[in-house]
Amino acid sequence: MRAVGLWSLVLVAVYAAWGTSSQSASEHFERARQLAQTGRLDDAEREYRLGLALDPNSAEGYNNLAALYFQKRQFRGAADAFGKAHDLWPGDSTISFNFGLALFNAGDPEVAIPELESGSADPKRRADAQYLLGVCYFELKQWERSIGELELARHSRPTDERVLFILAKDYRNAGQPRKSLEAAAELLRTHPDSLFVHEMLGEAYDMLSRPEKSEEEFKQAIAASPGTPELHFMLGYLYWRWKHYDQAVAPLETETRISPGFAPSYYYLGDIALRRRDLQKAQRCFQQALRLDPAYGEADLGMGQVLAESGSPEDSIAFLRLAVARLPDRVEPHYWLGRTLIRLGRSEEGQKELAHIDRINQGQRRKATELLNPDLSPQ
Repeated sequence: MRAVGLWSLVLVAVYAAWGTSSQSASEHFERARQLAQTGRLDDAEREYRLGLALDPNSAEGYNNLAALYFQKRQFRGAADAFGKAHDLWPGDSTISFNFGLALFNAGDPEVAIPELESGSADPKRRADAQYLLGVCYFELKQWERSIGELELARHSRPTDERVLFILAKDYRNAGQPRKSLEAAAELLRTHPDSLFVHEMLGEAYDMLSRPEKSEEEFKQAIAASPGTPELHFMLGYLYWRWKHYDQAVAPLETETRISPGFAPSYYYLGDIALRRRDLQKAQRCFQQALRLDPAYGEADLGMGQVLAESGSPEDSIAFLRLAVARLPDRVEPHYWLGRTLIRLGRSEEGQKELAHIDRINQGQRRKATELLNPDLSPQ
C-alpha cells in the first residue's frame, strides 16, 4: 500500500472560468462549471473539451478540466490536463503543485518531484508540497531526503499526524531508532486514537513478531534518557493498548511526575482504575485530566461512567452529554447516556440516544469500505 494512501490532501481551489479569446469557448466553460457544481461530471467534462477545442490555449480551461478528472479519481487524465495547463503557464506555482499532486497519485512520484518543488514556491502550498515531497522520497526509499522535506513540513505543522507517522518510519529505515521513537512518541502523545497509531502498532507486531520485543526497545530508550516524558507515556500507552493494565500504571505515573501538565496520562490512569473498579481513584484522575484540558471528551465520558456506576446517575448525565457533544462519532458516549437515561426512567430519550449507535456503525462500515481504495481524494 502506498504510504500516502490513507489520507486526503486538499487539491488547491479550482479556478473559475475566466474570459477567453473565444466567447463560445467561454460559454462552454461556464456551462461546464455549472454542471460540475451539480455533480454531472461527465457532462461537465464534455463541455470543457468542447471549449478547449475552440480555445486550445486556455490554461484555465485545462486546469479546471484537470481538477474535474481529479474529482473523478482519474489521476492520469488529471496529470495530462495539468501538464497542458503547466505548459501554457509554466511559471504558475499553483498549477505546478496541482500537476505534482496528480502525478504522484498517478503513480509517478519521481516525475512529481520537480513539479512539487516548483509548487513549494507558493507560501500557501509550501507545507503541503514539502509533505508530499517527503512522501515521494519515502516511496523511492530515499530516507534522508524524505526526512529533510518532512522536517521542513514539521516546522510548519509540528503535530501533523501524517508527517509524524512517515518520519517515524523514515528514521527507523535510516538507522536512527532514537529519532524514530521520538516521532512515534509525539504521534502517540498528540493523536493517541489516530488511524496511524493503529497502523504503527500493527507494523510493530508484524515486524517484531511479539510485543515483548517492542517493550524491550522502549525500555532501552528510557534507560538511555529517563527524563524524556514522551517515552514513558508511550510505553504506558502501549501496555494499555495491549491490555497489560498492571504494567501500564508505573510508566504513566512516571509521566505525571515528569510532565504533570499532560492530561492524557491522567486519563489512561483513570481508565485503568475504572476497569479495576477503583472508582474513587478513577474519579480523581478524570477530574485532573479535565482540569488540565476542560474539553477532553474521553475524560468527560470517564467521569460519566464513574458517577453512573457509583450510584449518582443524575450527576452523570451532564458529563455524558458533554462526551456526546465532543465525541459525536463514538459509540460509547451514546451507549452510556442512553443506558443511564433509561435507568432513570427516561426511556424515550434514552432509546433515541441508543439509536445513534446503528447510524455510527453504518458510517464506520462505509468509511472502512472507502479506505480499501488507497488513492487520495480531493476535498
